[in-house]
Amino acid sequence: MINQTYCRCPKCSNLRTRVVCTKRDPDGVTIRRRKCPICKHRWYSLQYPEVVIETGEVKWKGKNAKYIPLQVK
Repeated sequence: MINQTYCRCPKCSNLRTRVVCTKRDPDGVTIRRRKCPICKHRWYSLQYPEVVIETGEVKWKGKNAKYIPLQVK
């Protein structure tokens, strides 16, 4: 199976691109080298680790959400 993802090429907007190389830094950030099979453009993408948000840290009002960090005592 070819390693393909659905990440648009920034040059030609092709939806199917290929991950050429993946590395993770000590902070958990994933750096991926990508290549478009159509226009051969290469670029990097970053993926940051997920952060746990406590229940009281997000306030919803209508369609909008507001992040309010909890105070550490």
